[in-house]
Amino acid sequence: MFWRQFPLLVVLGLLMLTLFDSNPWWKVALYAAPAALLTGSLSAAAGRNNLSPAFTAALQGLAAGLFAFLLGFTPWFRTTWGTLLGFAFLVTLAELILVRLLPSPGS
Repeated sequence: MFWRQFPLLVVLGLLMLTLFDSNPWWKVALYAAPAALLTGSLSAAAGRNNLSPAFTAALQGLAAGLFAFLLGFTPWFRTTWGTLLGFAFLVTLAELILVRLLPSPGS
């Protein structure tokens, strides 16, 4: 699951967190590693509880945005509200598309 989440979060983070908030690419890549673990564990937990893919994708988008928001409290990472909302929406949308295109092996 990590190897599906990590590239997704790096690409979307580069689109939103680097382009609009001027974070260096390497900081976004470092952010994506623990965020991928977090969203992957949420996905696994949602799969065990038979939650709908739409709800799971929304949880993953919210978790990725919230984690970036928490990193924004440090002087190391920079975020704005608009970028966080857009990032969470893009992660949710991308997860919905990926679930339809690449179903998990367990389903």
